[in-house]
Amino acid sequence: MIVAHYGYLRVSTDMQTVDSQKLGLLDYANSRALVPLELVSETVSRKVAWRERELGALLDRIGPGDVLLIPEITRIGARPGQVFGFLEAAAAKGIAVHITKLGMVMDGSMQSQLLASTFAMASMIESAFIVERTREGVARARNEGKRIGRPPGSGVGASKLEPHAEQFAMLRRAGLSKTKLAAHFGVAYNTVNRYLRNRGMS
Repeated sequence: MIVAHYGYLRVSTDMQTVDSQKLGLLDYANSRALVPLELVSETVSRKVAWRERELGALLDRIGPGDVLLIPEITRIGARPGQVFGFLEAAAAKGIAVHITKLGMVMDGSMQSQLLASTFAMASMIESAFIVERTREGVARARNEGKRIGRPPGSGVGASKLEPHAEQFAMLRRAGLSKTKLAAHFGVAYNTVNRYLRNRGMS
């Protein structure tokens, strides 16, 4: 049986590009001999149901035994239900889904389903708490007359990982290695190591 390989890329707005996603996807595919690779990309909000997007059309034409590469779980959908629905549909057709930035293979097994569930749910909950904590923190600082933002010249937060602090901490708690964290956030291994050391998380 001939196995076909596909890659799915998505951005939310016209102001974004899929270039960085594409490079990572191609590196992953080449390193695992998942080639040739047919790429499908689109510009659409992740809140739109996957069946109504190019992702749905792509899944319809992929056959049993084929492989689908997706950079991140969040490219599939905005809510756990969307992610689970897609993975179940893919598993029902005998399609292996690779989440390339995390090196996860979702092949329909119980282990992969539980892993997808954990990451999707954790991401949704973490996002909700980030929004609430940010809102409360800004309001409290303003009430106390404090300046909003980092002081001029402060080195704290200079790391490329700082904007992703909450997600980084969540993935680290989930057991991701430094190597996989570096790949997920698109930074060097030393950047991850330094970030962990500076925050006492090594």
